[in-house]
Amino acid sequence: MSTTVQSLSKLSFLSGLGEEVLGDLAVHVHGRDLAPGQVIVLEGEPCESVYLVARGLVRLRRLSQEGREQILSYIGAGGSFNVVSALDGGASLATVDAVSDAAVYAVPCEHFRRLIREHPEIAVAVSEQLAAEVRRLSDLVESLALYTVGTRLARFLLSAGEMERPARRWTQQEIAAHIGTVREMVGRTLRTFIDEGWIRRQRGRLVIIDREGLMRVAGGIE
Repeated sequence: MSTTVQSLSKLSFLSGLGEEVLGDLAVHVHGRDLAPGQVIVLEGEPCESVYLVARGLVRLRRLSQEGREQILSYIGAGGSFNVVSALDGGASLATVDAVSDAAVYAVPCEHFRRLIREHPEIAVAVSEQLAAEVRRLSDLVESLALYTVGTRLARFLLSAGEMERPARRWTQQEIAAHIGTVREMVGRTLRTFIDEGWIRRQRGRLVIIDREGLMRVAGGIE
């Protein structure tokens, strides 16, 4: 995958940068095409590059020592990851893999740090993205700490239709990784939702049939 100033300028993360800055960045960027399931970064490994998503969807996740998985986020075109590790020199914070056919631009960490020092525009763009990420992760921590599994599951079901792959058949293990619980708890809670008439199973998918009822649960009113 070739890298040009024009292709970089289409990324929302870089859209406000001038042609000269993008030209300097393009010299150090390497494109990479990805197949679904292909791992880009492994949690705990030394940081080699910052990645900009040019196409498709990637997933950030962490594993506990007991093997429990927590999905941190999905990143689509225009987003970036591994920025924190590039800035502080620490290990990669999460494992990142491709959910769909995808393409990323890789910028070696040392070049990324130099570009930030030399181009205030990039520093501002990075600061804005990191601020948004801190806010999003704060909301995630609040959800895990303060809300029941039922509330978190209801919120997941209501938002799942807005994801890039609405037709996907989510497994209970995948849902558990999203909402910070175990598969068995997801199964029990789904059965409760079905018994209450809020959702039903249809050809392997979960279909919302009482949105208002599910929204009451999502709001913490159970």
